[in-house]
Amino acid sequence: MLKPVSLREAWPNEARDFTPWLAQHIDQLGAKLDLRLERVRVEVTLPGAGRVDICAQQAETGAQVVIENQLGESDDSHCLRLLGYAANAEASILVWVARNFTPYHQNILEWLNEADTIHVYAVTVRAYRVGDALAANFRTVVEPPEAQQGPPSSAGKNANTLYAEFYRPLVARLRQRGVRPVGKGGWRGRWRSFETGHRGAVYGAVLHEGKARVFLSLNGSGHQQRYRTLLRHRGEIDGSVEGTVLWREGSEGAWDSRVMLGSDEAVSLTGPVEDLETARQWMADNLLSLRDAVQAHLDQVMGAEDADPDEV
Repeated sequence: MLKPVSLREAWPNEARDFTPWLAQHIDQLGAKLDLRLERVRVEVTLPGAGRVDICAQQAETGAQVVIENQLGESDDSHCLRLLGYAANAEASILVWVARNFTPYHQNILEWLNEADTIHVYAVTVRAYRVGDALAANFRTVVEPPEAQQGPPSSAGKNANTLYAEFYRPLVARLRQRGVRPVGKGGWRGRWRSFETGHRGAVYGAVLHEGKARVFLSLNGSGHQQRYRTLLRHRGEIDGSVEGTVLWREGSEGAWDSRVMLGSDEAVSLTGPVEDLETARQWMADNLLSLRDAVQAHLDQVMGAEDADPDEV
């Protein structure tokens, strides 16, 4: 029979008792979040982010997961540490486990999820005894929007909110395929940007005049020369993807040069859910196709610049 007990009775010390227990039973927490977690480590120091309670990896993608836990109600000190992890840790998923969460802290975590750069969960925990053994019950109170059930309503929402709701499933889908969104400084609004692994180059997705486009953007100083070098491989790249590849060299003083694929199907952010999903899937499939065709050549073009510490 389950007997409820206080968290402090179950685990008198947060660091010595609760953290090791949670690490040993990480599958229970992962099941609640629908995440398969592996390579679990406790009391890990992350460069630039400080010491974290638990660090793990998402089994399917290898994404780093940082878990901050406490035995009491959410407080500012733990929230500040979580914000530090969001800003400085190379983590894709943050999980905060506590007895309860104040509305103030829940609002902060929901705001972090709106940024589209990281997935944040707030999870309450309750303790029980079953004979001499301990059991726990987890409940999510904050989770990434794409983890929530049901399509969002567009009523009363501004354009930025509609774009955010359109792109979240796309970002999550591409992240699972190893395409990471650009964090700090990444494009927002009707655009989204994804890492290529090189400075001065990003993959992008945009709804332009109601039509989906995906592209490689070569930007910043010297983008024209990078574009012209990549253009030497045009025949091989064009032959590796379905559809027409559009090559556009930016003029002198322009922000970027692009290699792009476009869809002819019009889509509205307030249109049917099925149309939005079709556009998202087109973006995911074609951005992956473009990456597969371009990446090896891009690695060659950008390799020398990446080795130059003075290149901006």
